[in-house]
Amino acid sequence: MFIITAAVSFLFYSLFIWVMIDKLEYAMLNTLVGHEVDELVNELAIDPVGTEMPKTASVHGYLLSRNDEVPVPEFLKVLDPNIHNGLTVGDKTYHIAILDLKDDRLYLAFDVTHLSRYGDILMAILISGGVISAIFLLSVGTWFSRKFLMPVSLLAEEVANIDPTIRNVKIEEKYRDYEVGLIAKSIDQFMLRMDEFVEREQSFTAAVSHELRTPVSVISTSIELLELNSKIPENQQRTIERIKSSTKYMRGVIDSLLFFARSTVVTSDKTIPRIQVSAVFQDTLEEYKTRAAEKNLSLKLKSNSHVMVRMPEGHLTIILGNLVQNAINNTDNGEICVTVSDEWFSVEDTGRGINGDDIDHIIERCYHSPDSSGCGIGLHLVMNICNNYGLKLDIESSVGNGSKFVVELPESIIS
Repeated sequence: MFIITAAVSFLFYSLFIWVMIDKLEYAMLNTLVGHEVDELVNELAIDPVGTEMPKTASVHGYLLSRNDEVPVPEFLKVLDPNIHNGLTVGDKTYHIAILDLKDDRLYLAFDVTHLSRYGDILMAILISGGVISAIFLLSVGTWFSRKFLMPVSLLAEEVANIDPTIRNVKIEEKYRDYEVGLIAKSIDQFMLRMDEFVEREQSFTAAVSHELRTPVSVISTSIELLELNSKIPENQQRTIERIKSSTKYMRGVIDSLLFFARSTVVTSDKTIPRIQVSAVFQDTLEEYKTRAAEKNLSLKLKSNSHVMVRMPEGHLTIILGNLVQNAINNTDNGEICVTVSDEWFSVEDTGRGINGDDIDHIIERCYHSPDSSGCGIGLHLVMNICNNYGLKLDIESSVGNGSKFVVELPESIIS
């Protein structure tokens, strides 16, 4: 960048010098010629016959009426009355003035060969000075770049390459002798606060993991003991089965929340067992049929697909569960249809629909429309799961015409 700036500056400087010297030379010669012409015209007006024409090393004057006495050179005869600058004849350069008098024509030829050479020398000196100045400025600019800008670039690169999994990173020592040392110190202080924050979050996550899993495990154990009792009536067994299913769903939600609290890296782990989407959805929808029936809604599953995906069952259950729960909450009559194909699955309802201004925001955390009964967490969690496994969530909806949520399955998780 400095080289380009220096080159452009030198180009404009050289052009400026050339134009200025040319204009100054032209103005000086015109002034000199003008004075000489005025003096000759005045002398010829007083004494047309006795006035002698100048004839020196640099100035030659001619009158057309005296051509027989002092012949006018041929290169002057062919020129029109005017000022002619820079006319080269042989190895000489002339500045010529031709003026028509009453019955005569006056020629003045100024030999400016040496003056032109001096002008060229002056131009060479000034341009050489410009070259030296440009080299000096380039050197100074390079030094400033290394002194000030290079440490900034190195600091930016080092900050960009900091591994977020490594704690207690210190970079101030490397830049203490540079002007960016204060910035590096501020970054270290910020990283220290971030380390403390991450440590608190990890401690909180570990504590919550234990405190949430313990009661769920107690409930699961109690249910298993109840199932061993053959004297429990059939209607109570159905209640126990619902508690068991809800406990299983709760465990999946806890595992998913803790998973995303610890990591948001997209995974393609081949050790994850394969599950059949239709089978998981069949079991999941059983948990929502009672809720749908309470609102006189029909909950259907349409699937001729046996597609298998490589992702935890709990994560797939959370996606479908939240989409179906939202559909139930926002549908007053009609049906909710879950469709599974080899490349996607969808949840479609005949509910109130979503306002166009809200579609782009409903996946944001804690966002919900004024008429929504949710707290804005479900769809945000669904979107996080989709992003983690490369699933694409499309939302089609309009007010009064229901909604359709389509989740496209990527090849990376399809077995």
